[in-house]
Order: sequence, then structure tokens, then C-alpha cells
Amino acid sequence: MRKVWIALLAVGVVAGAPWALTHAIFTDSQTVGSNVFSTGSVDISSSPTSALLSLSAMAPGDKVTAPISVSNAGTLQLRYAMTTSISGSTTLSDGLTLAVKSGVTTCSDAAFGADGTSVYSGTLTAGAIGNPTTGSDTGDRTLNASASETLCFQVSLPTTATNSLQSLSATATFTFAAEQTANT
Repeated sequence: MRKVWIALLAVGVVAGAPWALTHAIFTDSQTVGSNVFSTGSVDISSSPTSALLSLSAMAPGDKVTAPISVSNAGTLQLRYAMTTSISGSTTLSDGLTLAVKSGVTTCSDAAFGADGTSVYSGTLTAGAIGNPTTGSDTGDRTLNASASETLCFQVSLPTTATNSLQSLSATATFTFAAEQTANT
């Protein structure tokens, strides 16, 4: 009989063990809501958007100078580059000189050489500022959100221009490409 009681006691202990491990536990939780996420923007623009520089019937020694405002209407800092594409005579665009400066006090033919920092100087055909490939490149310009800068462009036909440049016409298109500076 003693063995029966020991067996019953053992069964009782085993049967009661799960109940013994599932006692009540106090719990609590806290939520953290209103986690809002939004993206920024890159928005480059220029003014004017067309016909920055035009001069017809150019003669050796002629030049034309005009300012362009480059703006960042986005919410992120951006870096930008400029490229030039030519339609018409590349013989003429190779013979024309493009000079671009930043920080010019007065952007005019007469005052162009007075101050400012050279951003580009070379042929109109190869006109470029920085490099539009992704990532930071030498010569890229940066603009903070809601900021702008004025660049002064001057195109000239050198006094050394040859007769091969007579009666030619070329049209230049300046393209400004921008990307965010953060995380690139």
C-alpha cells in the first residue's frame, strides 16, 4: 500500500507541476505612435531658361556677356554640374570661347574681367562645370536648400579667328543637372 501512495503522490506532483509554473504575471506595454517619415527634394532651376546669350553677325573681337541665376527650390542641399550641347556648326562652336565666373559684381562685357572666380574657360563646344555623373566630382557646385547663385557667362569670338569661321551658325544648350549631396 505504501507503494500505491508513493505512486499516487508522484502522479499528483507531476500533474500539478504545470500549474505551479503558470502563476499570474503582471504585465504592461507602451506604444510610441506618430512616427512620421517624409522625403526631401532636389529641384534645380535657372533664370533665364532660354536665350541666355545671343549675338548675330559676330566679328573677331566681339563678345556677349549675361548672368544666369541657378537656384535650389528643393529641401535638400544639392550639387550640380553643367554640360553644353551644340547644334549647327561645331567648327564655329570650337572657335568660340566660353568663360564662366562666379562671384562677379557686375556681369557685363566691360566688367567681366574685374572680379569673380573662373568656373570654366575654354571652347563653347566643351563648355562644362563639374561632371554630371553620380557622386561628388571636381568642379561640381553646391547649393543649400532655398539658395541660389549667379554665374556670369561670356562668349567671345577671338581676334585671332580665321576666315573659316565666316557665315557659320551654332546654337548652344546649357544643361544643369543636380543630385542630393547627402549620402552620396
